[in-house]
Amino acid sequence: MFFGNPAVEEHFIGRPVGSDLQARVELASALDWGWGPVGSFGQMLGSRHEFASDGTGHYAGGSELTREALDSWPEPDLEMYMERYLPPARLARSLGLLVQFFVLHCFHSAATGIGMERVCLMVYDQPELLADYMREVERRNRLMLQALLDAGEAPDVVIFDADCAFKNSMMVSPADYRRFTHEPTNATCELLQDASIPFMMHTDGKIDGVYPLWIEMGCAGAHGVEKQANELAEIKQRFGDRLTLFGNFDPGELAMGSAEDIRRDAAEMVRVGKRGGRYVAAVNTIVGPEAPVENYLAFIEGVDSAADY
Repeated sequence: MFFGNPAVEEHFIGRPVGSDLQARVELASALDWGWGPVGSFGQMLGSRHEFASDGTGHYAGGSELTREALDSWPEPDLEMYMERYLPPARLARSLGLLVQFFVLHCFHSAATGIGMERVCLMVYDQPELLADYMREVERRNRLMLQALLDAGEAPDVVIFDADCAFKNSMMVSPADYRRFTHEPTNATCELLQDASIPFMMHTDGKIDGVYPLWIEMGCAGAHGVEKQANELAEIKQRFGDRLTLFGNFDPGELAMGSAEDIRRDAAEMVRVGKRGGRYVAAVNTIVGPEAPVENYLAFIEGVDSAADY
């Protein structure tokens, strides 16, 4: 689902993808994926970006949230998102792919836009303002999804970009996560359920604290069972009958491991994950530019060697 490796992209479709969503759909087809990642929608207030000495832009933290800033937040330009979404969505369907659409979950939006330390303090010092921010983000998510429905171009799968965990725990307690996110997120989930659109979530880190809440809200799947924070066999045993699990291959190994080790470990991952079904082999975060082409090809070979097609 997260792919940013120009060398691999050029190997498969003859050119890097960059921000070209139609090229991303072509890559999905060339890799025999079942869906094309055709668009995203994310609303975030306060995120700061700065430029490094080499001219590249980087996330530089969040900003203090005030009631005035929240109340004066401009409405999203839905038409702009629709114009970006429609061409690659139609291309994906013409190639026989399902259409996948990302939305930025309210917790991830808060943790990035406000900043993680501020969010943790707001849980205790400004809970009403934090809750209102979460509600506003999910209201905007529903506006976007409803616009897609009204246009007759609904996606086949919606994925919440919902990072909420470190490698040893959730970013806030499971109880606080539920307290701030359940009501606004559930309203978005109900919109999708009413439209018969399955939805899933992505978070890095240790995930057993958040999966029960997402299952309760009707989540169909989850990415990426990060290998450094979770045992795939354990997560599969606890949640694999209720969630389709995606991922678990470590991007560090993909970047620095030998092709032989990658092939072996990818095959073992599939052997563990496929027990009982509801498993999709994938890298647990992103296939980044650090991974050599030969290593990614070894990963595919390892997956294929253990898969049941």
